[in-house]
Amino acid sequence: MNIQDIYNLNKKNFLYSQYSDVENDRNNVLTNFSINKFDKKNNESLRNTDLKKFFEFDYKYNHQENQSITRINKDGSYSIVSVNGKCENYDDEQIQIHNLSELDSKDYFNNELLNTDDFFIDLNSLLLNSGFKIKIKKNKNVKIKISNLISEKNFTVFQRNYILCEEGSSVELIDEYEDKNDAINNVYKILQIEKNANFNHTIVQENSFNHSLILSTHTICKERANYNQHVYNFSEGYVRNFHFSDLKETNSQVDLQGFFFLRNSNTSNNKTFVRHSSEDCKSNQAYKGILNDSSKATYFSNTHVDSVAQKTEGYQLSKGILLSKDAYFFSKPELKIYADDVKCSHGSTIGPIDENAIFYLRSRGISKNAAIKMLVSSFINEELNSIVNDYVFEMIEKKLIRYLSEIK
Repeated sequence: MNIQDIYNLNKKNFLYSQYSDVENDRNNVLTNFSINKFDKKNNESLRNTDLKKFFEFDYKYNHQENQSITRINKDGSYSIVSVNGKCENYDDEQIQIHNLSELDSKDYFNNELLNTDDFFIDLNSLLLNSGFKIKIKKNKNVKIKISNLISEKNFTVFQRNYILCEEGSSVELIDEYEDKNDAINNVYKILQIEKNANFNHTIVQENSFNHSLILSTHTICKERANYNQHVYNFSEGYVRNFHFSDLKETNSQVDLQGFFFLRNSNTSNNKTFVRHSSEDCKSNQAYKGILNDSSKATYFSNTHVDSVAQKTEGYQLSKGILLSKDAYFFSKPELKIYADDVKCSHGSTIGPIDENAIFYLRSRGISKNAAIKMLVSSFINEELNSIVNDYVFEMIEKKLIRYLSEIK
């Protein structure tokens, strides 16, 4: 079924369908879909993407009884099970959670990524059927783990999540996407980090072959706010990670790092974009990938420095190891600088494992396969050892060992 038919048959069930301004926007999206030829070569959001899979699919979503769970652990941390894009409504002295309702309709237009020629964000707006808000209250120190699950096979979940970290708070959020159901999960997260707040965000992905995850985040950092994001993609299915950040006020910082481990014929699209809109701000964008068999990946990194954003520091880096001659990794760094007092740089290295290093290890009695695994491990070892959360460290280490065991 094509997108136009999906929308016409289900539009009364989408969030905010009763509002004329939302309906008008969705009609504009549909018009754009019909006239846009979607040039995969020049559109970053569509590189290495099977368009038919996302233009023609069977829409399936039930607004059934909420199965989500929120609990406080013995150490004071929170464990949240989000099912089909919904959470359990919850409120205490530290956090507040509620599912999107018609009262949140004003937030539909409250983001800066609309009309950016991004097919998947537009599709999220068009077919929005779920989502939730989380507020971390002022001057709190909070740890949260969210397990994001799809309950039924072939569900198509289009969710929008809002996370507000109020002034002076410190948050450690672990987002897990480890779903074995065949499904399409299009997630758009909007995060606002207020003054003097710190937000550490770990995203772990390990979905099945026929599970497609499209994850987009847009983070807004206020004065002296820090946002650190680490993405680990071990999925067998298609994953798109597009992450945008706005450094709105002075002395704010953002660090966007990603690591992907691909095999077979899997593909992954990755993009980071940081806009420096104020002075004395810092950003770092760094992605590393290991690709085996006939897997493919892209990484686009973008830094935009406004003319008022003096004393900016912005760094970009991408590294890729190709374990097969059929593997493919395309990387494109981009700097747009309109200020004159800045420190900005970018770098990119992609290629096979160093044959001299393999020869050296083999000369010491190590087999070629073992040598490759050792070099791949060393490629990621520095980042792995920098993980301070024991739960995350053990989880990533186990997944890496499993990935390495499949290298022939």
